[in-house]
Amino acid sequence: MNASPKSIHEVMEEYDRLHNIPIDITDTITHAEFVSGLRDKKVGFATRGGEPVRLATGRGRVLFSICVLLYLYAPVFVVPLWAYYERNWRLLFGIVVASLIAPQLAQRKGSFIGALFLLASVIFLFTKGIHSYFTFYSLCALWSYFFFQLAEAIQIVSAERRLISDPECFHREIAANGLYVWRDRESA
Repeated sequence: MNASPKSIHEVMEEYDRLHNIPIDITDTITHAEFVSGLRDKKVGFATRGGEPVRLATGRGRVLFSICVLLYLYAPVFVVPLWAYYERNWRLLFGIVVASLIAPQLAQRKGSFIGALFLLASVIFLFTKGIHSYFTFYSLCALWSYFFFQLAEAIQIVSAERRLISDPECFHREIAANGLYVWRDRESA
C-alpha cells in the first residue's frame, strides 16, 4: 500500500496535537474574541521580547515595582541589619538566598517550591527557633519567593486588564509582533 507522504505542516500539526501544544491564533483573532476568550479561559496570551508589565499602567505598575523592591532589594538592606543585631556575619548569606536563589526557583512553573519553603520555615521555627541559620535562610527564601510570585501575578493581571480595556493597545501589540495569543486544543 502506498500512503501519500505527509507534508511538513501535517507532521507539525500531528506533533502539536500529540503534545497538546496550543494553537497560535495571534494573526486571526479580533479584540472581541480575545476578550471573550479570556473571560471563558479558552484563550491565553504572552508578550514577546519583554515582560507583561510593560503593558501595565497606573496602580498595576506601581504595585509591581513595590513587589520587585521587596523581593530583590529589601533583603540587601534588612539582612545586614539583622546580622548586625544578632552579631553573626553568617546571616549575610540570607542576601544570596533571598535575592538570587529564591527568585530563580520561583520562576519554575508548576512546582511546589513555595509550599516547601513555607513548610521548612514553620518546621525550623518551631524546632530550632528564630536564631537558627536554617530558620533564617528559609524565611529569607519564603519572603522573596512570595513577593516574586505576587509581582508575576500583578503584571499578568495588569497587562490583561489593559489589553481588555484598550483595543488600540491590543491591535498595536499584535501589529508590532509584541503579543502571542493562543487557544488550547481542548477548546478548539
